Amino acid sequence: MSSRTVASLHITNGDSVVYTFKKAGILGTHLPWRDVLHEGPVPGELALEDCSRVRGAYLASRGYGKPIRVLHDFQARDAVIRRATEFDEVVLWFEHDLYDQLQMLQILHVLHGMELEPGRVSIVQSDSYLGSMTAEEIVTLHPKRRTVTRAMFERASLVWKHFCSSEPASLLADASTEHAGFPHLRTALHRLCEEYPWVSDGLSRSQRQALQSVAQGPARNDELFRRAQAREEAPFLGDTAFYAIVDDLRASPAPLIEGNEGMTMPTALGRRVLGGDADWMEEAPADRWIGGVHLSGSRTARWDDAQGTFRLAEEAVD
Repeated sequence: MSSRTVASLHITNGDSVVYTFKKAGILGTHLPWRDVLHEGPVPGELALEDCSRVRGAYLASRGYGKPIRVLHDFQARDAVIRRATEFDEVVLWFEHDLYDQLQMLQILHVLHGMELEPGRVSIVQSDSYLGSMTAEEIVTLHPKRRTVTRAMFERASLVWKHFCSSEPASLLADASTEHAGFPHLRTALHRLCEEYPWVSDGLSRSQRQALQSVAQGPARNDELFRRAQAREEAPFLGDTAFYAIVDDLRASPAPLIEGNEGMTMPTALGRRVLGGDADWMEEAPADRWIGGVHLSGSRTARWDDAQGTFRLAEEAVD
């Protein structure tokens, strides 16, 4: 069955890809998912609509949009996927990076609960960024889509539940396992583990890369963003998410950077943290979420990159 029909639902990561779909003549209903699931609370055991209310409130609080608009967009998005049974085929288009892989898991978890007939859902998993492709390049991916099997649905749903769990142990196991049918998932989940505070300095990898970018010398925010992205094997942060990290490092009770755009520089504490002589968690205990895990206080789970495990104080939690 061709997916280039009006009876198809195409779900992908954002609006730029939808624009390319239209240029490429990929017909049907186009649904951009638009959620930075690697950031903020994603509590487990909630229906999609309830989770969207939690996500919408968080994203609005972080400046991703006005509260009413964000919630309205989620409601409209959720209403479309709830109509998945009305389409001849549902095609998922996602990339290899963390941003996309978490969206893919959530969508497959939702569709799994809807119990569509076998063969109705297919997936394109690209190791290149769809948003930078031409219409001609996007079209060549069509024949490469593969049917999502029952085993793939079950695996994705299980890993999604692990991501939403209040404990990180299952995430570590998933980040250490190859997942049949999902060639990029293990690597993406390992990158998520690196977003926990590190035992070495109390910074997440994204926070450290932001601080390192500032330490390279004064620059505008867009240049700081490019510097940080260059340190990623598979960039996944958008510029808005990156700027929020920079603001967090600046606005903390124990700030690591100071100054305004174009004149940003590390504070004395920031230089000490970068040099390995201070632990930011001792100065500014964590208060943020990764999936269903609330990182709170100074004794929260930390990532030991040398050992590839989580630790709580001196005890591994794996």
